[in-house]
Amino acid sequence: MTRTAAPKAWHALAAVWLACGLAACQFPSAPVDRTSTSVRFDREEGEPLPPIADRDWLAAWPAWLSSCQAFASALNRKQTAPWQSVCNAARRLQPNTAGQVRDFFSQRMDRYRVVALEGESPLGVAPFGNTAAVRSAVAREHESGLVTGYFEPVLEASRERMEPFVVPLYRVPVPLPTATRAELEASGRLQGQELLWVRDPLEAFMLEVQGSGRVHLTDGSFVRLAYGANNGHAYRSIGRWLVEQGELQPQTVSLQSIVEWAHAHPQRVRELLDQNPRMVFFRELALSEASAGPVGTGPVGTLGVALTPDISVAVDPRYLPLGAPLLIQVIAPANAQGPTRIAIAQDTGGAIHGALRIDWFMGQGPEAAKVAGNLRAQATVQLFVPRGVAPEDLL
Repeated sequence: MTRTAAPKAWHALAAVWLACGLAACQFPSAPVDRTSTSVRFDREEGEPLPPIADRDWLAAWPAWLSSCQAFASALNRKQTAPWQSVCNAARRLQPNTAGQVRDFFSQRMDRYRVVALEGESPLGVAPFGNTAAVRSAVAREHESGLVTGYFEPVLEASRERMEPFVVPLYRVPVPLPTATRAELEASGRLQGQELLWVRDPLEAFMLEVQGSGRVHLTDGSFVRLAYGANNGHAYRSIGRWLVEQGELQPQTVSLQSIVEWAHAHPQRVRELLDQNPRMVFFRELALSEASAGPVGTGPVGTLGVALTPDISVAVDPRYLPLGAPLLIQVIAPANAQGPTRIAIAQDTGGAIHGALRIDWFMGQGPEAAKVAGNLRAQATVQLFVPRGVAPEDLL
């Protein structure tokens, strides 16, 4: 799979997500990640669709059809009935123009602005049965949330340990260990669980962070590694640790600066990585799932369909229904005002919490990594649902 050309609007977003993601850094004017406790959907009745590029409408159509395919599967029976009519109509349509796609969404679906609420319990009722306080006095409303990007790494690897492939990636052990990364590495308890071997420990670490990756083996074949399980520990930022140690300054932390530090201090790389107690274990997908060659379909998201670069996004399914189309408009940084774009909610993520928290899949390999690394913005979100269906009924 080749990643489609990233829109210029994304390139203009100058804040470095990987820097802040790894360092948990904060800047006064940076987009803010707020975790909502409930959500409200405001109907956009009579409002025309905002301008959206023709290429986006056309690129979104196959991804939308894959959502329909997922709705019909046994794993998503709850979604089959509400989406059935609109999906049946979509299967009959073979659009040749962006206008046909746009008209389909505007005529067959209702559109709602997503508003995140803080200060209320999820059902509007105080926890622990305290009926004397049904709602908090004031629920803070937010109409924009944090948008970041993610990608699928492409690595070189070997099935056997041999120079230069000396860093292991592990399969899921049975029973699943609960020790920290440092304890597991020091004890040798994972010996015999090696799945593949890669060149660089930071490369292996970033694969854990991303959760999946395409791997080119020494025999010329390709496989995909997908997330299998973890040891139950919370992620801790290695960038933040470097700042705390005085090794890097907060304003200079980025993936590149961390890599440069590691290359300058090879004897301390293990110490660096051990600061994150969380360890991820992988499973290898069949060749038919991974597709042959350096390109192919994207990784399979939570919805059960292959992700589409620049279209598929990860959301919090407690607040936004998986499979649904979204309209996303960047509003901050102020100098990076972006056009409204269409996306399809087809994935989730361990760090994606809240009604307006969006993580955008940017594709595979180094170019996608650059785009994802430069995406950290504030944006508004609108939700498409089948006409006459309440958004809450899809959650």
